[in-house]
This record gives sequence, C-alpha cells and structure tokens, in this order.
Amino acid sequence: MPKTLAEIAIEAGLVNKATAAKAGKLAEERKEPLIVTLIKELGVDEVALLAAFRKQTRVPLVDPKDIHIDPDALRQVPKDLCARLRVLPLGLTTDAGTKVLRVAMADPTDTTAIAELEAVSNCEIDIVALPLSAIDELVAKGYRSITTAVVGRPVGGSMFITSKGKIGSIEPESEVSVTAQIPISALQQAVGTDDLEARLTALVAVLTAKGLITEAELWEALKRGRNPSSGTT
Repeated sequence: MPKTLAEIAIEAGLVNKATAAKAGKLAEERKEPLIVTLIKELGVDEVALLAAFRKQTRVPLVDPKDIHIDPDALRQVPKDLCARLRVLPLGLTTDAGTKVLRVAMADPTDTTAIAELEAVSNCEIDIVALPLSAIDELVAKGYRSITTAVVGRPVGGSMFITSKGKIGSIEPESEVSVTAQIPISALQQAVGTDDLEARLTALVAVLTAKGLITEAELWEALKRGRNPSSGTT
C-alpha cells in the first residue's frame, strides 16, 4: 500500500509521530490539505519534503521554471477547487478516446484530492509533484491569464499557445517569483545518491536560495565542526 504524507514525513525525520498527529488534527479542523499545515503552520521544509516524496514514490518532480500551462487544462477544474486542494492543471491530452489531465500536486499522495479531480474533470489524472509555494503562485497567475488579453510578448513572461491557436501569457510579477527561488535541479541531482558532497552542495543551494544563510557562513560552520578546538572560548 502506498505511504501517506504523514508516514513519509515521519520516515524522513521531518516530524515525529506526535507532531504528525497534531498536524493531521489541525488540517482536519481547518479543512485544508495536511501538507499546508505541515509547511505553513509547523515549518516543515518543503524542499526536504519534496526530496522525501522523490525517494518514496515514483511521481515525477517538476521544476517550477519549466512549467507551461495549457488554459484548456485550467478550464477542466474550477480555480477555487485548485486553490483548496493545492493542485495545478498543466495539460490536457486524449489517449485512446480517454481524456487525460496532467496535474501538478503539492501532495501527490493525496488520494482524496485525486478522486475529486477525476469526478470534477471527468478525466484520468496524470500526476507530477510541484512545491506548495509554486502551486500557490501559479494557480493565481494561470487563472488570471485566462481572462487577460495579451498584445505581444511581455518581457520575462511565460508564453503558451492554446489548442485554438490563441496566444496566452502568465504575466511576470514585479517582485521575485518564489518559483525561481526553489533549487529543484540541485535537489534532483542529490536525491538518490550516497555522495555526501553532492548532498552538501544541494543543502547549500537550498539554504542560500531561501536567504537563511550565506554560503561562506555555512562553510565556516562546517570547518569549525571538523576542528572544534579552533573555536573561541
């Protein structure tokens, strides 16, 4: 049987059983996905959680920078449902007469959300994983783009062609997009390897991208850890 989000988080050492139970209770009370409570309320690192998903499931991990959204896919699912379930429709195809909706999910283990998507869209659901922060950002941008008339290509924007040949766009924000701050490529290279240096490089990328520490500070801390006698008293 596939593992639940709580089981994956516990096995990865991101939470203990008591914390997972607390998160589950909060999520139920607030009627929100468990992953939202874990990340936004309890401070579980979303990149570390993605790494755990990658190790425990076969669901592909997509870099937010590579996302291209088909408006026809967005039209299969109401915006409020996407916002509640933390999912993002990406593409719509037909396979042997069956419509297949490709959907990015913050929690690819959420079978209840998958069943709801199937019922609403009347499609088979093909799942990929995407960071929660990226989904929150791209859902708002994607649905806004459906009703936005575009004249020419905006600088820095993402362009797409609809199935009817019209040009659509996801407009760039004035502030730095969170999707550009998640070092998925480093994570993909490090996960699944026992190479300590590769894992450390990925960790440096994550911490510096989030602005929690500078690379120089991290390496200095590691040097002190290897040579404890060099510290001051």
